[in-house]
Amino acid sequence: MFKTNTLKTPCRIEKEAKDLLVAEEWDREMAKPGAMATAVNQHCMEKFGIYSPSNIWAIRKRVAKRLIEEAQPV
Repeated sequence: MFKTNTLKTPCRIEKEAKDLLVAEEWDREMAKPGAMATAVNQHCMEKFGIYSPSNIWAIRKRVAKRLIEEAQPV
């Protein structure tokens, strides 16, 4: 059985979905040969309308934490 959070608002659900898209895009771009984190950050910022590179790092950290928590049994 997995942990579930039944008290998520529609806004929270939308934000988590966007965060997951950002993290997946970042991982996909970084997997390309010769990819540089600065350029990938800039690409993700432009694509998703993010205004600060530190937000990319925060999003990736948040997604990683959430995925680990969801994978652990109750």
